[in-house]
Amino acid sequence: MVKFCLQCKNAFWGGDYCPKCEGQIKLLDAAQPENQKYLPELNIDVRPKYYARSSMLLTCFGFIMALPLGMLVFLRGMANSGNVVLWAGIGIGIVFLVSWGCWFLSHKLFNKQMERVEDMKEPQLD
Repeated sequence: MVKFCLQCKNAFWGGDYCPKCEGQIKLLDAAQPENQKYLPELNIDVRPKYYARSSMLLTCFGFIMALPLGMLVFLRGMANSGNVVLWAGIGIGIVFLVSWGCWFLSHKLFNKQMERVEDMKEPQLD
């Protein structure tokens, strides 16, 4: 969960107190309705973190599913004919295509989502 500090205007992932400020400055939860009134005045934007996470999940899904899909095509092709070179090439091509395609789509998705982020705020990319 994303929390922020009103004193130093930084965002953090969890914790109860600000690690950068002196003393025990309580961190506020960005998801709570009573704390959302402070978000426009802060110099943070946590949306890039969520956008990057969704893009990483899509990329990870593509890399994880590419190999079983390529193996399935290879084995199904081998069951019907004995041409190892042909079906190995098709299987490797499918692995490459699915992996690269998911990476490309996640890149496009991230760029499309980042268009809605205002340029005035510094995105928290740490």
